[in-house]
Amino acid sequence: MSSLAGAFDCVLGSGPAAVACAAELLDAGRSVVMVDPNRRLPVERQTLVDDFRQKPNVESFVEKLRQLRGELPRSLQDQKLPFSSPHVYEQIERFLPLGIQNATVLRSLASGGLSTVWGATVIPMTEYSFRNWPITSEEMAPFYRRIARLLDIPCVHDDLEQLYPNFGDAPPLKLSEQGTQLMIRMLNRKSSLNSAGIRFGRGRSAIGSRYAVNGEGCVACGLCMYGCPYQAIFNAEYVVDRLKTRQDFTHKAGWIAEGIDEHAAGVTVRLRHLETGNQEELRCDHVFVGCGATTSLRLVAGAMQWFERPFHLGDTQQFSIPIFLSKRCRAGRVPRAFALSQVFIEINKPEICGENIHLQVYGFNPFMVDILRARWGRLINEWMLQPLFDRMMIVMGYLPGQLSGTIEITVRPAENGGLPVALCRGLSNPRTRPAVRRIGRMLLTHARDFGWLPALPLTEVPPPGTSAHLAGCLPMRASPTEGETDRLGRPCGLQRVHVVDAACFSDLPSEHLTYTIMANAARIARQVTEGRVA
Repeated sequence: MSSLAGAFDCVLGSGPAAVACAAELLDAGRSVVMVDPNRRLPVERQTLVDDFRQKPNVESFVEKLRQLRGELPRSLQDQKLPFSSPHVYEQIERFLPLGIQNATVLRSLASGGLSTVWGATVIPMTEYSFRNWPITSEEMAPFYRRIARLLDIPCVHDDLEQLYPNFGDAPPLKLSEQGTQLMIRMLNRKSSLNSAGIRFGRGRSAIGSRYAVNGEGCVACGLCMYGCPYQAIFNAEYVVDRLKTRQDFTHKAGWIAEGIDEHAAGVTVRLRHLETGNQEELRCDHVFVGCGATTSLRLVAGAMQWFERPFHLGDTQQFSIPIFLSKRCRAGRVPRAFALSQVFIEINKPEICGENIHLQVYGFNPFMVDILRARWGRLINEWMLQPLFDRMMIVMGYLPGQLSGTIEITVRPAENGGLPVALCRGLSNPRTRPAVRRIGRMLLTHARDFGWLPALPLTEVPPPGTSAHLAGCLPMRASPTEGETDRLGRPCGLQRVHVVDAACFSDLPSEHLTYTIMANAARIARQVTEGRVA
């Protein structure tokens, strides 16, 4: 086993939390080693993308990606995959195995983590959502602004600006024909909707020119759900590539961490190479753990020997409701518009719960047909159903933690090396389905105000974890005890190990988490560095 030691900090992972943390450490003058599994888009898929850029034919590109998707295992055919490439989830059960029951727990060895397939929503948490945190919204605000240097954060002036302040300056994207129709209808019925506790505004997506290979960003090709050929949708992998140009940054590609040991002089991290199986040790000053909530928990539990006790991952449980617009939009089989969330709707009804419930409305895109075909096969005739698709949008809802299920995790000692073993069991919340039914009835009651008809019998409430917003298994507390972390993400009993991803969230609102994950990771990195200097 080889060993690498020196005066540097180690960042585990390459997802949004890890890149935000690493960038902040470098800006503070620290040397950084990033441990990144580094699974990348295969060469043949990249060639396909390059060819499209040279001769962009959207319809034929979609058909080619559908053909490639059809060659994948059935379990992947209704998954969002970049350019129909399974690399995002390859070898997960070999290197990051989990026993999972009644839940969905996504993990990835891709460079960039799950930001390779995310929905790109970027909204800060509201002031109220920080009520159970040892951090205030005012303390987080400067770090929201700093993160706006890493990705395109749109500046949108509408009624949601009071809830979600603007910390970025990227221009908002033009709505699709369906999104425009819906927004105009809601604006005309704004007073009725507001009086019912419903506020709305444009979607906020991390799409822009910052990393775009065409220099301009979104070209409204409609391919967002298949992967952006122009790199206009943020992916943490793009930050990794830029960090590699910095002198004090070392990229250990193809490795994963399997253990952490803190000692008086620093921290030792045990690594394994994914291809060769070789083992190595890093001896560093501080370790910043950003591997995704479940993997980060396993590393910390192994370091502290917190075995055979239950941890709980919170969720912002997802549900979906198809809706059909009152007026048909003839946008075609691949609408020429960005295909991510068009409109945000916030529901504030104390009868349901004391927190906002966040809804995102997506316009029709061909990926919806792919999902239907994966489930119902030949029953889905795209040509015959196109008039229906021209009216169809999808409401994706996210419930706050108090209305969502959780995932109980039990960690056990590693067997023959590797990560500690973890078993996950989904626990349903009896408040989830009644809340979704009440939300559905609200959307139906105000159907005239929205200009739509919700198909409530088609409402889906998948098991906990489907949202991929799992968090809070090592929550930050002002005075942490066993199984908790402090304001700097340090697990109780450790001084040089910092959890910087969603595992350290104190509470889960319904808002999307990624922007806050990145801001909090940057805050921890900066405050740790300032403390060291002091």
